[in-house]
Amino acid sequence: MRISDLISMTVKNLLRRKTRTLLTVAGVIVGTCSIVLMVSLGIGQTEALEQSIAQMGDLTMIQIYSYNGETALNDETMKRILALDGVQAGTPFYDAPNMNLKLYSGKKDRYEMQLWSIRGVYADQLQSMGFQLAEGELLPMQSAVAGSKKTYPMLMGKSMVYEFTDTKAKGQAAYRWEGMLDSNGNQLPPFVDVMDDEIALVMEHITYNDDGTRKVDSVRHEVDIKGLLGSNDPNTYDENSYSIYMDINDLKQLYEEYKKTFKIEEDKNKQTAVSYNYAKVKVSDIELVESVDKAIKDMGFETYSLNSIREPMMEQMQQQQLFLGGIGGISLLVAAIGISNTMVMSIYERTREIGIMKVLGCALSNIRSIFLMEAGVIGFMGGVIGVGISYGVSYGLNYLTMTGGALSGILGSMLGGMSGSGSLSVIPLWLAGAAVVFATLIGLLSGFSPANRAVKISALEAIKHE
Repeated sequence: MRISDLISMTVKNLLRRKTRTLLTVAGVIVGTCSIVLMVSLGIGQTEALEQSIAQMGDLTMIQIYSYNGETALNDETMKRILALDGVQAGTPFYDAPNMNLKLYSGKKDRYEMQLWSIRGVYADQLQSMGFQLAEGELLPMQSAVAGSKKTYPMLMGKSMVYEFTDTKAKGQAAYRWEGMLDSNGNQLPPFVDVMDDEIALVMEHITYNDDGTRKVDSVRHEVDIKGLLGSNDPNTYDENSYSIYMDINDLKQLYEEYKKTFKIEEDKNKQTAVSYNYAKVKVSDIELVESVDKAIKDMGFETYSLNSIREPMMEQMQQQQLFLGGIGGISLLVAAIGISNTMVMSIYERTREIGIMKVLGCALSNIRSIFLMEAGVIGFMGGVIGVGISYGVSYGLNYLTMTGGALSGILGSMLGGMSGSGSLSVIPLWLAGAAVVFATLIGLLSGFSPANRAVKISALEAIKHE
């Protein structure tokens, strides 16, 4: 029997009893819709969780600390860390202690910024570390120490430009902040255009004379602001927007000059000259974060990464997805019973027809194929229609949650409050395809036993059957 004959007979048999076929297909539709929507809700929650954690920072970034003091976090140990498999880039963050630094700009140093903190980093690692530039460029690979002219390149957080104050003004007029508006409702620019204006870095040392008068000594260097750090997306928080960086060797040189010029003796018990406060490394793939984290801990350091928060939450989400998928799977199991029942009834009603096919010499495999194809077509039709309806319901749920209102809050609360950002229900192509294939397989498996039963029917008894 040709395949075209099998398909023709399958279609005719299904259309012969339209009502029963439609009811059976409806059962598969309900089951497919249930499992697709349940899994899509779990995927939506997982994506919302990923977005929420990603807004907190880079998931592939690991922070390194040396609280116990047994293992120094210095250039030597940083080389070992950067050589670990999976580490894409990394840098320590060096804070020179007890330096009084200020930035000046404008005529007669009118504009002033107190530098409470300036951090030294590996300049050649910044691009791979994912430092975002709002404007300009990153630090040059060669530090200013190696050059003849001591003009120190720096990176400034884009929000730091508003830290300059006007020393000639009084009261509120001496300050500007991000978002400050003028009388016409326009945003006021900062006092200093750090990318174009001349800026000086001044190291100050304050002492007191015998009569109690204040004495200020200072050393002045020129500064070149290479770029502004921070994301241009107003909804994304970037800690670098509030920091100032320079090459680690430049900062060390400044500190040595500061101590030498002002005759400052450093505490011999401290390791600030050789040990850094903390460091960060960026891992090439999120799947490698755990192994890199463990390797760094084995070196004697403490670590922290957002992945340590993400993993247990993702495990919980996976369990929730399995639970939701299981609920949907029950509906599909009921549909499978319906398909099996339909096929058994079909065999009972067509017993005589089966006997005639056997007498005419029809191969047993062809008889089995007819019933399997009928069951498979029922599963396939139900799967395709069910997926189509699932997309419609998913769109409706997402629309309701996006428009807000009481229903949005109820849906969000029912799903753990994770629907606030992004879509509540997400149906990727792989889920739609898997649902159709799964529904078809359910149909075939449900029809397997009835098909074997049809093959085993005696030809003589089947012909006598009324």
